[in-house]
Amino acid sequence: MSAGEEIMTPPFSVCDPIFEYFPNCLEFLVGDPKISMPSAKCCEHMMLLNTLANYGVGPKAICWCIEIMVKGMQPPLVPSRIQDLPRMCYITLSFPISDSMDCSK
Repeated sequence: MSAGEEIMTPPFSVCDPIFEYFPNCLEFLVGDPKISMPSAKCCEHMMLLNTLANYGVGPKAICWCIEIMVKGMQPPLVPSRIQDLPRMCYITLSFPISDSMDCSK
C-alpha cells in the first residue's frame, strides 16, 4: 500500500435488509396451497420495508433488490397473491412487487 492510500471497507449493501425481510413472504407469494394468509412475520417485515422505502433507501432500491431475488425464481410469484398481500397485511406498499419485476420503469 502506498502512502496516502486508505484501507477501504466493503460498503453496506443496500439489499441486506430486503434479503433478510422479503423471504418471509415468499411461501405465501408463490402460492403454497398450505398457506392461505401471509404470516405475521411477513406482514411485520413488509411494514419495515415500507419504512425503508419511505425514509431509507427508497422504493426504487427495494424494487431493484426484490427484482434480483425473484428473477427466474421457481415457482414464480403468483399475481393474485401479490395483489392480496397489502390488503391482508393492512398496509399500502410504497414499492412495487410483481411476478415480472422491471424496476427500470
